[in-house]
Amino acid sequence: MQAYIHENILHKRQFDLQFSIRFEKVDDVNFYSPFHWHNHIEILYVIDGEIDFKIEDRKFTLQNNDVVIVNSEVIHSSKLLGHVQYILLQVPMSAFNGIFENGNSVQFIETPNAKASKKISDYLNTMLEYIDSTKGENQIKFISLLYDFLYLLLTDMKKTESSQNQIFSDHGISRISPVISYVEKNFRNKISLPEAASIINVTSEHLCRMFKKYTDMTFNEYLMALRISSFYQGLMTSDLKISTLLEENGITNYKVFIRDFKQIFGKTPEEVRAERKPFVKDSKEKPIIKDGLETPESRK
Repeated sequence: MQAYIHENILHKRQFDLQFSIRFEKVDDVNFYSPFHWHNHIEILYVIDGEIDFKIEDRKFTLQNNDVVIVNSEVIHSSKLLGHVQYILLQVPMSAFNGIFENGNSVQFIETPNAKASKKISDYLNTMLEYIDSTKGENQIKFISLLYDFLYLLLTDMKKTESSQNQIFSDHGISRISPVISYVEKNFRNKISLPEAASIINVTSEHLCRMFKKYTDMTFNEYLMALRISSFYQGLMTSDLKISTLLEENGITNYKVFIRDFKQIFGKTPEEVRAERKPFVKDSKEKPIIKDGLETPESRK
């Protein structure tokens, strides 16, 4: 009888694929996301409509078929101009761990040209076809498309070394990132300007100047914008009383709130709620994809 020998395969390299992404097709009206940052690459493709988009001190108006790429740890904001449909993909920098050297420092072109945008949109639309996790083979296809897409970014959309160095040499705006992060987590509570300034060891006056320079907003305007954004989400996704939503989001100056709300959305909260689609209790959150699988994590 022939003897069979078990072969021990030595793994030369291991790949860690345990990371979560956010991937969804969004259909929304007038949604506003104030300045924020995260350690993900964010790709947004506009299917229909217009979006006012800001990346640090750079402003864009995105229209049909436009694409914007937001690099990791860069502050940005967006405002939908009416009814907009778009595809959103957020990939953590950890996706490059173990498979691409210096992945954590790579920077991509923010506004690809028409040819590059077409490539990106084609990938994103194809990926949408395979997010049905009830079919196991879809998960494999989705992950393969995701890595093909990352390869496209690295080969066609990566910034040159000189332009990356230029970005890293500008540390001005990065100084207020800790303040933005703190305010994002605590905006429902009372936050004073001196308290915020102490986070980066500057005076209140200095923080005001920095905020105005890099976000085109005062600190108090930014704080109110965060509260309004959270209030709006509650208005559209719950049946809580407006007075309850105001209290939950730390809004005490109703005069300033209603002025800013109407400036952003063009209507009063009562009018916005009256025009929304019927709210269904226990409705599912918009999905976040984890390695091609839907997870019940909430939309940020």
